[in-house]
Amino acid sequence: MSKKNREKDLELIAFGITLKNIRKEKGYTQEQLSDYSRIDRSFISELENGEKAPTLLTLISLAKALRIKPSILMQILEFELDKLTQK
Repeated sequence: MSKKNREKDLELIAFGITLKNIRKEKGYTQEQLSDYSRIDRSFISELENGEKAPTLLTLISLAKALRIKPSILMQILEFELDKLTQK
């Protein structure tokens, strides 16, 4: 795997960890987050597993459903990415 592909995979994994952690902190199931965000539950699962990349509109919708600012979501993502790249 090329270094560029590995970095992309780490970013998707970090986003998945971030989304799952915030969702659980809020006490939401994937189904509830799906209802609140109007994003399919299976897509939320793929995001949390690092299999898919969110669009800007998806990020905004998820942040609203989680009752946080998109910028906070991105800050937490940066923190998780830093943890993964330091391993």
